[in-house]
Amino acid sequence: SDWSSDVCSSDLHGAFLSHGGRLWAFLGAFYGSRTRVHTRAYVLREEAGRWESKGTVVEGGFWPMAEPVRMSDGNWVMAGFVVGEGEPAAVAVSRGDDFTRWERVVIPRAAGLGTMWGESGVWVEGRSVMNVARYGAEARALVARSEDGGRRWSEMRASNLPMVTSKPYVGVLSTGQRFLIATTAADTGKRRAPLTIAVSRRGGRLLERVFRIRDAEMAGGARDSHARANLAYPYAVEREGMLYVGYSNNGGRTGMNINSAEMAVIPVETLAV
Repeated sequence: SDWSSDVCSSDLHGAFLSHGGRLWAFLGAFYGSRTRVHTRAYVLREEAGRWESKGTVVEGGFWPMAEPVRMSDGNWVMAGFVVGEGEPAAVAVSRGDDFTRWERVVIPRAAGLGTMWGESGVWVEGRSVMNVARYGAEARALVARSEDGGRRWSEMRASNLPMVTSKPYVGVLSTGQRFLIATTAADTGKRRAPLTIAVSRRGGRLLERVFRIRDAEMAGGARDSHARANLAYPYAVEREGMLYVGYSNNGGRTGMNINSAEMAVIPVETLAV
């Protein structure tokens, strides 16, 4: 680590990418009480058992929310948001495979859009990129689109998809189905339960079916089963026909530092539409 005494890394989340035989980590960092926010990169040196710092790679308050996704132009796009400036959703666009140089692009907001905390994810199809972001004023997903590899964006607007005011995680399954993990039930408002996964058809752009991953309360005396449980900040990895979904659960307790980590394992074939 190259942290000085007045610099902190994120205590909540980071983004990781395995590429070219190297594991990269992109972490939000800040000075003091979340000031001068920026993103730093690290590479795992497996033979030495340590992380090597690559320094600051994105400035301007950018906080990464998901792993970079490669576009057809050879660049990568990393979803996140900007701390400050009204907390808009944003992306960082690489210069090819050089993960030490990124351009921050803030997504414009439609006039009259309420408060937001723009934690976001992206779907990529060629050079077309769709950003799905957390709202604050309402339990509804926000969306914006870029058709030029993340450089220029339509205005961020509210969609017709109910979604909790928490970070979503989006991706594309090996079946060609888009998916979104959050709480997308229409009757829960800003409550972070149940945790759900919404999926499209193969090759589709519309989310057409919602599956429940985990209810707040579980039968059989499961640990951290509570009516007020918060199931949030999901991340997912697909491997050998299974989708591994990690998420936090505070079990109905209060406080940011007592969350437990849980994992759900979902056979991809069961998510067919």
